Amino acid sequence: MFIVSIFDNYIKRVSGNWWIVFITGLLAILLGLSFIIWPIEALKIFAYFVGLIIILFGFMYIKGSFRIKKVGKDYDNFKEKIKSKFE
Repeated sequence: MFIVSIFDNYIKRVSGNWWIVFITGLLAILLGLSFIIWPIEALKIFAYFVGLIIILFGFMYIKGSFRIKKVGKDYDNFKEKIKSKFE
């Protein structure tokens, strides 16, 4: 059951960011519509969109770095528990 718990925790962490993909999809649709409706003004919108995406990616990388750090600590704790059981 312990292995199932590990996978459960991993799936919860990975699937927690579904909303980012959803919002990115909505923004892509809006950007596409703006190019169809207002082609010249859409270039300005595109610049804002790219800037926003770069900022969001930056925040996601920072958030991911903390998750990676936590996974490393969790793994070290897991190894110590295993070692203590066999000693």
